[in-house]
Amino acid sequence: MGVTPSNIYLLLRTWPSLLRCADLKEVVEEVKGLGFHPSKTLFVVALQAKRGISKSLWDAKVDAFKTWGWSEDAILDAFRRNPKIMLYSIKKVNAVMSFWVGHLGWDPSVLQAVPSLFGYSLEKRLMPRASVVQYLLSRGLMKKDASLYTPFKYTDKLFLQEFVNCFEEEETSKLLSLYRGGR
Repeated sequence: MGVTPSNIYLLLRTWPSLLRCADLKEVVEEVKGLGFHPSKTLFVVALQAKRGISKSLWDAKVDAFKTWGWSEDAILDAFRRNPKIMLYSIKKVNAVMSFWVGHLGWDPSVLQAVPSLFGYSLEKRLMPRASVVQYLLSRGLMKKDASLYTPFKYTDKLFLQEFVNCFEEEETSKLLSLYRGGR
């Protein structure tokens, strides 16, 4: 069916029971129909997402995204970018959306464009870095049209280097305090 040996090996290693499913052919065809190429690793993740959760849970997750204003197309687009998005709990989806859209007031389309943000820890990564980004934006130390995703994708070391330690001592001290949870 076009699935590469390396992807078959990945499935055998991570989810061997999937290969014994009676409806495997239909699920593979469905995932291919969603635009995933069987030679890509994302195909395996999409297969796990489509087969790993029930239809009712899938629909509930779709409804959770819709409550935040996402259309069916937006959800499918995010799924194509990162199929793991449907493996996160509804609680996690709502928590990230509530923080990003409700608390920060930021555009939810960033989350659609970069659904890997849902995979980061809210308390350990998103909240501390958002505090720094908000401060930088409010002080004009970061361009208003700068990527909101970039600060979150960096390693801790690179984040500190690029968004905290590059300023004067007083500013750096304030940013470190924000990053570590102080207000």
